[in-house]
Amino acid sequence: MVGALVRELKAQGVGIFLISHDMPDVFALSDRLAVMKNGSLVGTYKTADVTEEEVLGMVIAGRRPPGKAQAERPAVPA
Repeated sequence: MVGALVRELKAQGVGIFLISHDMPDVFALSDRLAVMKNGSLVGTYKTADVTEEEVLGMVIAGRRPPGKAQAERPAVPA
């Protein structure tokens, strides 16, 4: 149910901040993801550029995957 709502809002161009530990949902619903560990940002990536295993490595070990470029922040319209 939440997934359907998120997809509908996304199709309308609405930005959504989703907090989840459910990796299938994260990968199915997001374009970008940010991983935090102990209150600190580990990294922000385009979902298509990382694997579930790499994300879990960031969550568990707090280390960025080697060789992966972090996602650029989108420009904010004036």
